[in-house]
Amino acid sequence: MYQIVLGKKAEKDLNKITRKHKPQIIAALFDLRENAYLGKSLKGKFSGYYSLRVWPYRIIYKVNRKKLIIFIIRIGHRQGIYR
Repeated sequence: MYQIVLGKKAEKDLNKITRKHKPQIIAALFDLRENAYLGKSLKGKFSGYYSLRVWPYRIIYKVNRKKLIIFIIRIGHRQGIYR
């Protein structure tokens, strides 16, 4: 089982998410602990990162296989998360 680590920006992002969507995001984070590769592998400048869809949000994360850690980079609305 992987350990979830939230980056500073991800913590701020999580605090901004509406009360309606926050349980879905937290449930998705628990699912990631079991299967780190649920998300889609990203390309281009985000190569090496993954994106998990939790409509209408995205969770951007990186996996460290050796240490069994998932580092959450950003959590945000799909329109602006990749900027």
